[in-house]
Amino acid sequence: MNEKVVFDQLSKDVADQVRVRQTYKYFNGTDRSKGLYDEAIRMGEDVLQEHKEGYNEPQAMVDLVDQAIYNSRKALNGQQTDKHSLKMQLSRASQFLRSQEFAGLPIKTQQYWEREITAARNIEVASNTDQALANKTAIKVATMFDTMEQMRHN
Repeated sequence: MNEKVVFDQLSKDVADQVRVRQTYKYFNGTDRSKGLYDEAIRMGEDVLQEHKEGYNEPQAMVDLVDQAIYNSRKALNGQQTDKHSLKMQLSRASQFLRSQEFAGLPIKTQQYWEREITAARNIEVASNTDQALANKTAIKVATMFDTMEQMRHN
């Protein structure tokens, strides 16, 4: 008599990968922790695909793969993205955009600043911004100010 193998939890955990990959624990995690999670998901997808194709894995195998997904998800080690530098640069930019100096710039320059600052604000408010992107964006805004400074003195 064959025991019925239950795939419900494994199916849920494999489907949950979309949500997990949007968390800071995943996107700011080390390559190793993300790699372990991704490999566990691949194993889960393989087991589910084999089941669809008519192969019967024992319950112990299904449970083992699901436990690997669970453990690797718990081991994701990303920290929350620190957006302090980006927020500081955006505060500075907001003041500049309201200034007389900004109003005196050529229209194309104003449009460039507005477009870039809007893009930076979108990165700042996004829940899935990783640390590298937050840092890169803060540096870009700071560089825009440095360029303006150089133009003032030339």
